[in-house]
Amino acid sequence: MKKTLSYSLMALFCLICGALVSCSNTEPRGYEEVPDLAKVQNLKAEVDGFNVNLSWTLPAVEGVRGSVLYKNGDMANPIELDKNTTTYTVEGQPMEEQYFYTVKVLYNENYVSEGESVYAVIPYVKLATVSDLKADVSGRSVKLTWKLPEDTKNITAVKIIRDGDVDAATVIEGAATEFTLKGQPMDKTIKYSVALVYNKYYASEGVDVTATIPYIAPKMAYLMTAASIAELPDDDERAAATWFAAQQNADFIQPSQLAELDADIYPVLWIEIDRNGLPLGWQNLPASIVSDEAIAALRQYSANGGSLYLANMATQLTVPLGFVPDNMAPTVFGNGDGGSGTDVWVINPFLGVDFKDGSDQGYYDRSAHEIFKGLTLEDPNNYGYLNLPLIGPGQREDHNCLWDCNIYGRGTERDVIKNFEVTTNSLVLATWGHVRDHCVAGLVEFYASAQHGRCIANGLPPMNGIRTPARILIRKTWSSLRSISSII
Repeated sequence: MKKTLSYSLMALFCLICGALVSCSNTEPRGYEEVPDLAKVQNLKAEVDGFNVNLSWTLPAVEGVRGSVLYKNGDMANPIELDKNTTTYTVEGQPMEEQYFYTVKVLYNENYVSEGESVYAVIPYVKLATVSDLKADVSGRSVKLTWKLPEDTKNITAVKIIRDGDVDAATVIEGAATEFTLKGQPMDKTIKYSVALVYNKYYASEGVDVTATIPYIAPKMAYLMTAASIAELPDDDERAAATWFAAQQNADFIQPSQLAELDADIYPVLWIEIDRNGLPLGWQNLPASIVSDEAIAALRQYSANGGSLYLANMATQLTVPLGFVPDNMAPTVFGNGDGGSGTDVWVINPFLGVDFKDGSDQGYYDRSAHEIFKGLTLEDPNNYGYLNLPLIGPGQREDHNCLWDCNIYGRGTERDVIKNFEVTTNSLVLATWGHVRDHCVAGLVEFYASAQHGRCIANGLPPMNGIRTPARILIRKTWSSLRSISSII
């Protein structure tokens, strides 16, 4: 409904507003109001569509620097204009609401005159909205399509509101006619409202449509570098893939399928590379997973919210996938045949044991992290603190692919571990079992960001044959990644 005000009421309102903003000698930003200074003249407000065009004349006296404009009594945010500017266009004033604008003359030394005020009302205009709104469900994605009105010249965006949550609205720039929302809640009927935004500030009435996404059991994906498990070139990779194949809701993915990998259906992807003689450097990983196309697809999967488990030599993918900068690639690397040992290989979630009782460096107990829940920590090698055993005596390959944190120094942090975490937005979860300081980051969680999803990188070597303790750690890693993926 269009509002109407009598002339007398408008005039009274304007006089009151002028008094409110001109009677005080206390001005923000160091302005000092002086009543005797000449004021602006011929202040006008003309409504032109959705804009309010203000104009005024400055007095022809010495010391004038410009003017100060206040919108609707907002004294905390004055707009300072030079003396060559005597017009101003206001955008975004709400329809049917009376706003007033006050202009004061700005003099040298930040003196200002008393203010002159003027009011403006933008009439109500019914804005054309979308039509023929439809919702098509595919997996956990909802594709919305709609038709625009004939006149689209002032449409600056489209707004999509889910279940009335205006604060979380999706805004699409321009006059779009479709949009796909991914990762929508399952087993629930959702109402989607689509409205058009005109001149950046004015939204039409919304048009509603509902969609229901059925429950979809999330799956785990494993990136294969061969056509079959039997054709994988290393026994440890074959053992890992064999173990994976026995899990529920688990699918093998070929590199050619990465571009279509849906993070909503497959919230976690495991990449395992563990080969004798493979040279250091992510470019030396299998060509099928480091091609430009494969890296681009992995980055997109991660940006869509997919979580990654990078194991052994695959931790080097943290560089091209953007989890660490180029100069922080893993440097502790082994690719030999290994040998026989009599001790137990363990990993240590207690970082900086030597600093536990007081030091300028930190002690970090990561044993409470989700990845270790339900696991039994022991001390089979008598180190004097608990560890997680992974593989016992026998033939073992020393295939490390992890980070020497000493290389990067401590920067402005208290120690090299904290510096690594701050620099890479990560949490170091474990190091070699015998390490009592901060030298090595072996098991690392990289947090999700606006550019990528979550990642756990495990560069510790005792995964040979995927023995029972190693299987448990992998399963806990899997659970940890899935729990924060978008699977609800």
